[in-house]
Amino acid sequence: MDKRKKFTKEEKIKIVKKYLEGNMGCTSLAREVGCNKTTISCWVTGYKENGEDFFRDTTRHRTYTIEFKKQVVDYYFENGGINKTSAKFSIGINMLLRWLKEYKSGILTEWNPMPEVYSMKGRRTTYEERKEIVHYCLAHDNNYKETAKVYSLPYSRVYAMVQAYIKNGDEGIMDAKTRKAQQPLTEIEKLQQENERLKKELELEKLKRELVQKKISLEEERLQDFKKKTRTKR
Repeated sequence: MDKRKKFTKEEKIKIVKKYLEGNMGCTSLAREVGCNKTTISCWVTGYKENGEDFFRDTTRHRTYTIEFKKQVVDYYFENGGINKTSAKFSIGINMLLRWLKEYKSGILTEWNPMPEVYSMKGRRTTYEERKEIVHYCLAHDNNYKETAKVYSLPYSRVYAMVQAYIKNGDEGIMDAKTRKAQQPLTEIEKLQQENERLKKELELEKLKRELVQKKISLEEERLQDFKKKTRTKR
């Protein structure tokens, strides 16, 4: 198989449409046309994302700004998927992989990459802390990386947290325990809660009675001892 085989725009579109007909998979189609199955997968994703414009002709020495690279890399980390990102921005997979390596190593120094926020270990957070994190991020122009670094949380966790808040408000960042606490009690739950309260009151009352009884017994013992000592002296 000649991996360096070049395809025209028309040939690529024809291959994609043949795949979309559903009669052949990427592997068998790649073997038939003489290219890599990953390449076909990328073409299909790009076609679904941008139509035939995905295959538009570009200059061989196309240049990219730091801002564009940053946008591409951030999209990858936020949405995931090499093929999806490649299709979204009409760039090659190898080029995207190179940008990701440069990003993580800090070579792209015109903006702060903070690669550590993507590999940072997660930790448990309280509902109140999650609210604070979300409000901090929104107050700082949705700067997920800075927020992740400030609160020592993975980028993906902060991003998901903020998006959940934007979509569903406070309820979006509640855990099951907090959500349950916010819900009004049913009549059965109210009865159960009242039974628990009465049970604890009865247990407390029982302990009080036992304590009083012990004190009475001690006083009686002391009184008996006192009487014995008095008789002995006489």
